[in-house]
Amino acid sequence: MDSIATLQQLDQECNTWANQHAHSCNLLASLVNITRQREQTLIQWQQQQLSPSQNIGMSSSNSKGKSLLSPSTLQLLIHKQTLEIESVINQLYDTIQVFKKVLQAMAALERQVEAAIQRMDTSKLLNTVNFSAAPASSTSSLSEQNLIPADTAAGRPSNSPSIQPSTATLMDTAEISPLDVLDWVSRIRAMYAHELNVKQTQIHPSMTSLDRSWGLQKRIDFALEQEIIERIKTYRRVRELASRV
Repeated sequence: MDSIATLQQLDQECNTWANQHAHSCNLLASLVNITRQREQTLIQWQQQQLSPSQNIGMSSSNSKGKSLLSPSTLQLLIHKQTLEIESVINQLYDTIQVFKKVLQAMAALERQVEAAIQRMDTSKLLNTVNFSAAPASSTSSLSEQNLIPADTAAGRPSNSPSIQPSTATLMDTAEISPLDVLDWVSRIRAMYAHELNVKQTQIHPSMTSLDRSWGLQKRIDFALEQEIIERIKTYRRVRELASRV
């Protein structure tokens, strides 16, 4: 099982969600703006439905301000704004479908990891656990200086045989256990599923007051995603150093 490839695929799904979420936030901002415009248009239209005497008095009071649109024009504008609101809401529903596809991909990834673990030899699986038990910081601190004898690094010839870590040892240090991969995939899939459930309940005609809640995504632990990214970076760095040994 290629743990790094699996985590990279998981990271890609998280990025797909993030891009779609940014798009949905823009849609929500448009929805707020159009809804407010429609409210103002409705106020103007309702004012023009007053009795003629009231309407004349109101018109004279606004004669020095901006001129009011005719009732028929206001009705057309209200209709247009209503259609725009419906369009934005439909686009938000389309966004939900993309979110669902991301979750489906994460669930499929989780099943793949589970199947791979079930096929693995128990002793081999335990070995991967032992190798990955070391803190990630121990691998991230590796540098080219760790691969060069101290005397040579200081510019002095070394009279004693140098002991350099083997390529296998370096790669084992950075190896990520399939059990850790399964844990990460399962936790991330679960928190995104929770976020999706909340978002599906938020989409409705009066959702403009929820724009902040929608954008925050409180159910998602972005620190966990960053941890995975750092482990991938560590593995790549160690692989690069090991290739020079």
